[in-house]
Amino acid sequence: MVRISCDREGHGLGVTRQESEGRALAERLGWTVTGVFADNDLSAYSGKPRPKHQDMLQAVQAGRIQAVVAWHPERLYRRATDLEEIVTIAEAHHLQIATVMSGVLDLSSATGRMTARIIGAVAQAESERTRERVKRAKGRQALDGGYRGGGNRTVSRRTA
Repeated sequence: MVRISCDREGHGLGVTRQESEGRALAERLGWTVTGVFADNDLSAYSGKPRPKHQDMLQAVQAGRIQAVVAWHPERLYRRATDLEEIVTIAEAHHLQIATVMSGVLDLSSATGRMTARIIGAVAQAESERTRERVKRAKGRQALDGGYRGGGNRTVSRRTA
């Protein structure tokens, strides 16, 4: 599973790097890569649907894959609710999870699940801190009379 939260240019360079490192890890583990699930330019924290993430979970449930490689646990989950879904599926399907940056996530043991939950709590806190920083910066810009965000607007006029 590869994911980048923000890729404004849409080049996919971050997910490409993650995939390359993930494939190297799979090879070291003796695992065969049968598919890549890439959600480019999608935040895991926002709660918006991540289609490829859902495809990956469905593939596990259908028995098409038995292991998942991710660059970091944060690429799999950024919210506690997402992790708990993965825990439930992992337990039911004996899913193995390995990450390039953090090693194996052992969701089959209480200690492994606790570790995954701690990693998730740290990731969620980081997302929340980032959101707070951005909100404060935008508020400061607004007080200073600066640009306050927003996209291009399209105005349509009806003619009678």
